[in-house]
Amino acid sequence: MGLPVGVRLAGRRTPLVVELLDVSESGARFHAADADAEIHVRDRAMFGFVVPGEPSCQAQGLVVRAEHSGRNAGQFVLALDDTNDAFVGFIRLLEAES
Repeated sequence: MGLPVGVRLAGRRTPLVVELLDVSESGARFHAADADAEIHVRDRAMFGFVVPGEPSCQAQGLVVRAEHSGRNAGQFVLALDDTNDAFVGFIRLLEAES
């Protein structure tokens, strides 16, 4: 997708700006420009984005994969367990268009 979003990790004061690579109703994959960002499996995280003319899309879940080295360094995956209606509507719209 290439959408820049801010991810708030539990225990951190400022959001981490990352690129949203893939998203579904149950999960999301991100790429942090800083491959050394301290993102760990089982970290709780939340993110959101705005779609023009719609309410803010919000989702949260647990980090289930975090790559710190190699070709995918900086990538991490969230298993989503809480999303708002705007987020679900946006995902369903994407699915209908593909």
